[in-house]
Amino acid sequence: MGCPLTEFVFESVIRDGLGDLRTTPSKLDDIFSGFLAAYQSTQYGQAKIDEIKTYIVNNQIRIVQALGMAPMSVPCISIQLMRAAEDSDIQNIGNEFEERDDSTTPTVYIPTITPGTYNNTTGILTVVNAVDLSTVCPGWIYVDASDNKFAIGSGNSNLSGDKFINIGPGQTPDIGGDGRIESSIDVIRTERRMIRLRETISLGCHAKDDIHLTKLIYYILVYILKSRQESLITRGITLDAGDASLFDRAEEYQGENIFSRYTSVGCITEYIWDQGEVNLIDCFDATITLDSGEPNDC
Repeated sequence: MGCPLTEFVFESVIRDGLGDLRTTPSKLDDIFSGFLAAYQSTQYGQAKIDEIKTYIVNNQIRIVQALGMAPMSVPCISIQLMRAAEDSDIQNIGNEFEERDDSTTPTVYIPTITPGTYNNTTGILTVVNAVDLSTVCPGWIYVDASDNKFAIGSGNSNLSGDKFINIGPGQTPDIGGDGRIESSIDVIRTERRMIRLRETISLGCHAKDDIHLTKLIYYILVYILKSRQESLITRGITLDAGDASLFDRAEEYQGENIFSRYTSVGCITEYIWDQGEVNLIDCFDATITLDSGEPNDC
């Protein structure tokens, strides 16, 4: 998954939301239905809602990735990271995360095995060609001429004239052609780590010479964030809480008469990375020491 790219995710969701309203402006009737209330209808009413719909359809509200870009881009919505904290109460122990398996072709250890006979009771498969079986390990896989796979157990022989491998009793190997011995490992396993970040994103609504437009963009922004929470979650962001600041004219842009309103959105994101490849073992041979102190191969 990599780094959360939080600001870019917010941009994508807001852009989708604005595009949806531009395509389906009738949704603005619901968002601003409060203008139809008796105490609002004389001053604003349906005429104000229609004005908003016309504006959204015919004008672009830009999205910028820094507050400093607002004066050149109004009307716009600015996105800026204000805080990112690796709080201990939301972390996994040791930053552990699920491993990932990617398919791979097993390593072929012995490319050609010519089988002789198979004993259904003992599980012994004789080998008739002059091949070195000294390295064969329990846990490796015998693949017969029909690509059937059998786990090799312990008790194998590399003696000249008496070579065999143990694939277990009750099997039905194809002994009509050559097989091979390969690794049981058919994946590359990657160890991964994850940290959770509690982030605060400042979203600013900016317009020039138009107090109402700034406020209307803010209400539209709140609607987009609330109605598209599932999109945020799907894209890796879980909303925590939001706070809106007071409406005011931005002091740093007093001469340009730019009005701004901000909302700070708290969210939790995940930063996931590959730590390294896991060393997998496919040879399970072992020697168990009995109480007598004498080793017993198994």
